[in-house]
Amino acid sequence: MKPLSLIISVALIALLVWLNYSSGGSSGIYGGLTPVGWMSIALLMIGLGFVFFATDSARSFGYLGGRRLRGTPPPNIRTLTSDELRELGLDKYRGPVYPHPVIFPDRCIGCQACVDVCPHDVLAIVDGRAMAVAPDLCMDDTACQAECPVNPKALIVINTAKAVRSLPVPTRDGSTYETNVPGCYIIGDVSGVPLIKNAVKEGAEVIAHIADDLKAAVPDAKAEYDVAIIGVGPGGASSAAAARDSNLRYVALEQSKILSTIDLYPKGKYIFFKPDTKDWTGGIPVLGLGLSKAKYGGGDDDHQSVIETIGDELKSDVHEAATALHARLIASVPRSLRADVSPRLEEKLEKEFKKRIAGYLRSKGTLDWMNLYRAQFLPEKDSLLTQFADDIADQLTTKIPGDQRESILDIWLGTLADKGVVVNEDESCKSVKRAENGDHFVIDSERGNQKLPQTYTARRVILSIGLRGAPNKLRLPNEDMKVAIDGREQQKVLYALSNPMDFRGKRIVVVGGGNVAVEAAVDLVAVRDGATITSRSAADMNQVTVLVRDYLAPTVKFGNKFQLYQCADAGIIDLRLGVGIKEMREHEVVLEDVKTKQEVGTISNDYVFALIGGERPNRFLESIGITIK
Repeated sequence: MKPLSLIISVALIALLVWLNYSSGGSSGIYGGLTPVGWMSIALLMIGLGFVFFATDSARSFGYLGGRRLRGTPPPNIRTLTSDELRELGLDKYRGPVYPHPVIFPDRCIGCQACVDVCPHDVLAIVDGRAMAVAPDLCMDDTACQAECPVNPKALIVINTAKAVRSLPVPTRDGSTYETNVPGCYIIGDVSGVPLIKNAVKEGAEVIAHIADDLKAAVPDAKAEYDVAIIGVGPGGASSAAAARDSNLRYVALEQSKILSTIDLYPKGKYIFFKPDTKDWTGGIPVLGLGLSKAKYGGGDDDHQSVIETIGDELKSDVHEAATALHARLIASVPRSLRADVSPRLEEKLEKEFKKRIAGYLRSKGTLDWMNLYRAQFLPEKDSLLTQFADDIADQLTTKIPGDQRESILDIWLGTLADKGVVVNEDESCKSVKRAENGDHFVIDSERGNQKLPQTYTARRVILSIGLRGAPNKLRLPNEDMKVAIDGREQQKVLYALSNPMDFRGKRIVVVGGGNVAVEAAVDLVAVRDGATITSRSAADMNQVTVLVRDYLAPTVKFGNKFQLYQCADAGIIDLRLGVGIKEMREHEVVLEDVKTKQEVGTISNDYVFALIGGERPNRFLESIGITIK
């Protein structure tokens, strides 16, 4: 209360007391007024209060209404359209009014791209589809929608006006993979879906579409081939194998070497096949023998007591079942690998059968394993072993979550060799044009270091060229510098890391903040065993500095980020954010603050790995006539 208000209140109280005494203290009179008089004043004050309240409220609402009429209109808030509501089976959306993602289950391929990029754990994969498990944690981040690779998007963020900055992708039909150029198809990474499993699936499916299309089309005698496959990564290899199986005339062009995208991964790298919930299908197979127990979520220790109790009787049944399944699976292994794979496959199968039999017995009871075996298992032995065999075969050939780089290359290259697939390596496609005198395309290329010109004619074209062309450069004046290391003249700046163990005891700078840069940095200081890493020995350890211009990319996988921070905490990686290279010298680099351009130090250096992505093939696609949007 203000001092003046206090003085006035005291004065009024004193006045009332004086009036009361001046009236002679008459009975029924208080402060100079009777109770009726005081009640009349109270009612008058209440009435005046209502009048003031109504007047003030009307004035306030009028002020706000005037501002609303004079102000700018509200932003364009994204909501579900009537078509989207109908697709979701809704007449009205009754979800939260705050920003959050909405998933269209029929569109979702379960690739986990949105889950990986969300920084707030809003999303998760449930039953093979993305789901908003914690929509209240959404912070209006639209990266999840931007990263969704399908078209139309399987995820949209509603109740927000924030822009979605998606990368432009080529136009194509989602079911046939045909672009807006009739007869020209796109599969794999270049389509905007960067998943190995998806590329292999699309590679086989597009050949099936083309085979059906050609059967219905009018023959074109001017076409030398039925299909030309440009780019032989996982998707292109699958297409080439499927074309061979379908007896289509094909030509496959690869600008470097077959499966170079896999070959360029660091040796020993564990490659995941996402999404986990999708079965493996396509022209090239997989066989899950290189996985550690942790990859399948458990080992044999839990069932060892059951197996030992039953003894030889169980071993005989298991050996017989494993032998039959071995004969069934070994046929899918390339001939060149069978001698090496056969004993490992047999060992794997016996372990899997034992594990399933022991698990079945545990579900029927406890402790008295021999009686359970004879009473519960033996009467149903044939049907159970058949069921287990199908389950194991499915696990090893279609539900494999990933494998080591070397195992993948051995199986895929062996499969292509067994099928007799021919690929023109070191041949770069320069142009694809639709012929003016027929239903076919003319493909021009250059072969080998001599760049010998080649021309092919094909009725259909499959583009499986990946996302990256020439690597992005650091744009330093002396980027092509060569230095003498270990008595040999070598390039100082490298743009890929194939074998990390080729580098021991070196001073290395890794430039980049994406998955490739993070994985390379970790591989230069640690050894991988599946998803776990251990530090290199002192003799093999490199001195690694990672330079990131601002922050790690939002697309960096959680596992990669965790391993990078693990190495940084251990002191074997020097992670510097907001720092770049100002100047490069023969055996050192000068660093600068990216924002201020001020020099921040000089460090000794042998190699620089510039792992900052590459040029997208948009110009090549547009030259064919494919629209990018």
